[in-house]
Amino acid sequence: MKKYIAIILALVLVTTCFAACGKTEKTENQILIGLLYDVGQDSSATPIAEAKEFLDSKGIAYKEYTGRTVDEISLAVDSAIADKVSAIFTPTDNSIMTAELSIYEKLAKAGIPHFTGADSFALNGAFLGYGVDYANLGVETANMVADVLIDGKNPATLSVKTFDNGTATINTEICAELGYDFEKVSEKFAPFCQKINEITTGDAFVDASSSNPASKLESGTLGAQNAEKTFTVGICNYVDDASLNQIVSNIKVQLDNIGKEKNVAFAIKYDNCNADSNVMSQIIAGFNADKVDLMVGVATPVAMAMQSATEENGIPVIFSAVSDPINAQLVSSLEAPGKNITGTSDYLDTKAIFNLILATVEE
Repeated sequence: MKKYIAIILALVLVTTCFAACGKTEKTENQILIGLLYDVGQDSSATPIAEAKEFLDSKGIAYKEYTGRTVDEISLAVDSAIADKVSAIFTPTDNSIMTAELSIYEKLAKAGIPHFTGADSFALNGAFLGYGVDYANLGVETANMVADVLIDGKNPATLSVKTFDNGTATINTEICAELGYDFEKVSEKFAPFCQKINEITTGDAFVDASSSNPASKLESGTLGAQNAEKTFTVGICNYVDDASLNQIVSNIKVQLDNIGKEKNVAFAIKYDNCNADSNVMSQIIAGFNADKVDLMVGVATPVAMAMQSATEENGIPVIFSAVSDPINAQLVSSLEAPGKNITGTSDYLDTKAIFNLILATVEE
């Protein structure tokens, strides 16, 4: 009898442990969150880890879906739909951003809201993009370029600039397709956001910089016409993405303004590697050959490549839209980078975006 009792108790313990530890199986009426990202994207590592920690602390089930190419990501989304996830979270992941136009319609049709870490996702069909103001990110990146080139500040001691999250951009078309009332959703989100923007699906943002000739994504000279000094700046963009393009446009507009104010000029050498590491290396090698005065790397992969390529010559590098510069080993600390590189970060407040997710799915 004691033997049978022991076996029964053991089975009870195993069953209890499975119920407590299992985080990937959905039961009826249970919330299941999908985590959609590219394992090769450094920008996704920290927010995905933070998302798991948050969901574990709340006892909420989750499942990971990964892919690198558009086809792989599309198949991952098919799996998430088959699993009937309640919502999908994606951080500032450039691979998923590239695939968004290929997946947003099937997610909307399945009634699954896609919560993401940048407004460009919402522009391309995700339900919501949350994070920093990328136009302002570009302005502040340009200000740091001027700090180094005009004011002679040392990147090693120039603190990385971080910004408050809090701008939620809702795609109103997808909101309606999901059966949500925009006004009610905005009311729910208001306690967790500093600002709520509306957007519809498209290819590019329309903003104040778009009418300024300096905002065009091309090379050229900005600033004063009869400048006392001209600085050569090499800018490499990682991919043709609306948020990243906003950054580049506003860098150029702000450098044009600074140049006219300070009577200097900025000769811009701009290129986009379209997420191709070989092309990226060629672009940066070209900047080195041209002996540019400073390089600007937009997104983590470009910043890392520029850091490696300038270790010997010491050309200063200003990065932009790097979510986790410490984890990417770009800087020693945000306050004191310690090398020839510093910049601006689009760090995502993962807990904040999950407040929005839970406000949507917990009804």
